[in-house]
Amino acid sequence: MLKIIRRVLHLSGNLSKRIWGSFVCGFLESMFGLLPIAAVFIVLMELQSGNPITKELWVRVIGLIVGGLILRIGFKYAVYRLQSTAGFAFVARERISLGDRLRNVPMGFFYDHSMGDITAAVTTDLNFLENYSMHILDKVTTGILSMMAMAACILAFDWRIGVIFVAGVMLSFPVYGYMQKKGKKLSVMRQKIQSEAVAATLEYVQGISVVKSFNVCEKNLSDIEGAYENNASASYRVERVFAPLNMTYSLVFRLSSCVIMLCAGIFAVGGELSFANLSVILIASFTIFNPIEVMGQMTTMIRMMDASLDRVERIRQAKKIDQNGKDIALDCFDIAFNHVFFAYENGSPILKDVSFSIPQGSMTAIVGPSGGGKTTITRLIARFWDAQEGSITVGGHDVKEFTCDSLLKNMSMVFQSVYLFHDTIENNIKFSCPGATHEQIVEAAKKACCHEFISALPDGYNTVIGEGGSTLSGGEKQRISIARAMLKDAPIILLDEATASVDPENEAHLQQAISALVKNKTLIVIAHRLSTIRDADQILVVDNGKIAQKGVHADLIQQKGIYQNFWNIRQKARNWKLAQ
Repeated sequence: MLKIIRRVLHLSGNLSKRIWGSFVCGFLESMFGLLPIAAVFIVLMELQSGNPITKELWVRVIGLIVGGLILRIGFKYAVYRLQSTAGFAFVARERISLGDRLRNVPMGFFYDHSMGDITAAVTTDLNFLENYSMHILDKVTTGILSMMAMAACILAFDWRIGVIFVAGVMLSFPVYGYMQKKGKKLSVMRQKIQSEAVAATLEYVQGISVVKSFNVCEKNLSDIEGAYENNASASYRVERVFAPLNMTYSLVFRLSSCVIMLCAGIFAVGGELSFANLSVILIASFTIFNPIEVMGQMTTMIRMMDASLDRVERIRQAKKIDQNGKDIALDCFDIAFNHVFFAYENGSPILKDVSFSIPQGSMTAIVGPSGGGKTTITRLIARFWDAQEGSITVGGHDVKEFTCDSLLKNMSMVFQSVYLFHDTIENNIKFSCPGATHEQIVEAAKKACCHEFISALPDGYNTVIGEGGSTLSGGEKQRISIARAMLKDAPIILLDEATASVDPENEAHLQQAISALVKNKTLIVIAHRLSTIRDADQILVVDNGKIAQKGVHADLIQQKGIYQNFWNIRQKARNWKLAQ
């Protein structure tokens, strides 16, 4: 319990003062709740002394009760104000921190962690922390501080009753400890099932077009229903386990209250306790355990909070790929691979002793069978992963020497699978250069051969496209992607089969756009259609993780090997017809 308080205070940084302030205000609000009992005690003491209830005494008592009520309201407001500002600011900072961390982790991180787990961390877990973390901590700290204050007051009031109070609290510790132990185990289990439900939802939504096209909606719906049923069962199991534990925990305090009343009555009958003291003890016995009882009832939420912090912390502690990097300004942009070996996490080798060089301002094409390692080469240049052996240099510097920002500012990338954001076309193009003017965006669009179709849209550049660019064709998305790369105007261009899945008309537009993009640049292109790379300064044929052939088009088509076979197959395919 104290561990989680320390943990949140550590993570909150300079917000910890607000959190401590809310703890103090919560404690004072709880203490001022005892003033009505103090007022009753004053009246009873006067009656016990045989003094009449005067107007002045009554005004004092009413003033004490009303004053306590006003102070409670004031401190309660302060608690909510401090908790809400600290809680929202804390989680907002965590969201930004997680976003920054995810931006700088190796791509392998996303293979080791499911998308459901990552999504749940930045949504479900942070939403839970945002809405409940400060409230939970307030109840816990108020319970602890109130317990200590009450013990001191009761011991001063009557040490025998104080000993019974302390004994009752101590009897609750084993139950509370068992609840904590069970809570951690069940919270981790429920968290895992929640991640699976989130992953099932994401998969269902992202694959809805495939589901519909194969008419398997019922099967897929049953899968997602199963995930939600498991989630409901896990939640029910948690409640089923904790219901009797919470009742047992409360029963300890109810029995302790009964023992206090019984002993107080015995002491009063024996003349060892005055009527006023007896009355106050009887009234207080119903409420003195309330703060500790509420703290125990928070056990489930405390363990859920702990599990949420664990999952968020795993992302926060993920190793940054550029944690030892430096900002390096380049004056040349040649690229070299020197005996590079690479394998994905726990996988077989993808690249095996790969070496080649790409001079500045030249065009290098990479071709080869699927799964040979072509895309991996471009990803390693951009340092999406780090090679296990060998070195990759850009401008004479090992890519591991750079920060990700200082390396990637020199590169523009156009992938085969383009992702556009649910935003305007202008903002999607502007994404690569946030400070660009509208005129610069239009100029880039014209060079990318997409100005015409953008202008034909009802809202032009202000047209909002669906998530992933779902409202545009494949060719239109590719041209917007090229416009985005043009606007960045980086000296190194990485093209990953940018024309592989478009029709001939769009391919002509794309080739024209690419020609404008790569002018005077260092270009690395993964080619699907060999006709597009005839003029490449260098062609690398990659097969089974190795450079099988290297040369220019004119030489490679004369050599027996993979490239010649590819070329011959393409030539035959030109005359292929659906029906002979």
